[in-house]
Amino acid sequence: MEFTPIKTKRLYEEIVEQIKQLITDGKLKPGDKLLGERELADQFQVSRASVREAIRTLEMLGVIDIRPGEGTFVRSSGADDIIRPLAMFLAVERSSILDMFEMRRVFETATAGLAAERASSEEIDQIHATLESMKERLNVQDPEKGQEFDAAFHYAVAEATHNSLLIKLFKTVSEEFVKANSAARRRLYHDSAHNAQRIIDQHSEIFEAIRSRSPLAASKAMLEHLLFAEGEMRKWIV
Repeated sequence: MEFTPIKTKRLYEEIVEQIKQLITDGKLKPGDKLLGERELADQFQVSRASVREAIRTLEMLGVIDIRPGEGTFVRSSGADDIIRPLAMFLAVERSSILDMFEMRRVFETATAGLAAERASSEEIDQIHATLESMKERLNVQDPEKGQEFDAAFHYAVAEATHNSLLIKLFKTVSEEFVKANSAARRRLYHDSAHNAQRIIDQHSEIFEAIRSRSPLAASKAMLEHLLFAEGEMRKWIV
């Protein structure tokens, strides 16, 4: 097989796209071993660093398996094939920030409503635990950990839907959203103690609606939170 030399700025993304296309065309099949890093760099006519970044991206997207001492292999197909094209698109098209905002509102508003209908008592306890951890970290001015527990809160809500496809879609969208907006997200927490308190209050409203089994209230609270966060982050997104 032959690769096309890379002549664009975002080299690793071009490598990802070419390997993805080879898989789509059936020229690379599940279980096939990729060429070594040096050989790929030679064929693509790029640095080994660009190849390494592409391999890391493909691994993150679930396209390949890296087996220490053996090499890099194309993963076997499965249910995740439904999610993989979306993950690849979001990983490459991070400039579509407005689209990602809209997608997140659609996913998470629906997710909160379903969680209010379906969450088990253990899942409600888990959502509450992440909320308390987020409060603790933000109250002691540790926004980095606060952000981690914020993400954990939203994922716990998604898990409470008991819909495996929705959970995978949510995780993909959420992870790529955070990567694309990391700087603005940090400023959301760092720049204002008032913001941190509002975020805590909004998450508390979401939790209380889920605990009280009120889908409409949960969806409304989630939408209000996302609109607030979006409005604040837009101030710092160039």
